[in-house]
Amino acid sequence: MQSPKQLVEAYRATFYDARLPNGIRTTLRIGRPVPEALYSWVGRSWPLVFISACNPHSKVLPVTENRNRMRAMIARLDQPGIRKLLGVGRIPDQSWRESSFLVAGLSLQAVDRLAIEFGQNAIVLATDPKSTRLRVYRNEWRGRIDNEAHIMWTGR
Repeated sequence: MQSPKQLVEAYRATFYDARLPNGIRTTLRIGRPVPEALYSWVGRSWPLVFISACNPHSKVLPVTENRNRMRAMIARLDQPGIRKLLGVGRIPDQSWRESSFLVAGLSLQAVDRLAIEFGQNAIVLATDPKSTRLRVYRNEWRGRIDNEAHIMWTGR
């Protein structure tokens, strides 16, 4: 099992990809600005969130269980005013892939509830175009990982 520090390093190395309705692939990276290709899709619906229902607390689940969890998340996201794109988290040159959603139109409180409900250690969050951050839900990790500008704690 990976340590919190190793997990945060893996999150930092991950490319958070989604394909926009016009076919353009866009990638979020922690600590970097939101790609301009996303601006018109997001509009005024900040925050922009990259979230998964798979592998709660980084425990690898069977494909069928992860698929069922993603379907359950879709059901929570199918609401007026919420937009979503299918996404995938990937680390270049590694075989690991995790199905996810790129979401706009949720309040930060709704994002937090969803992440906690689906047992996520962290999500990728941009509250504005300037920077993409890692929002961490595991407060027991405080003091075990560096408290950098791209880390956002939930305060739970």
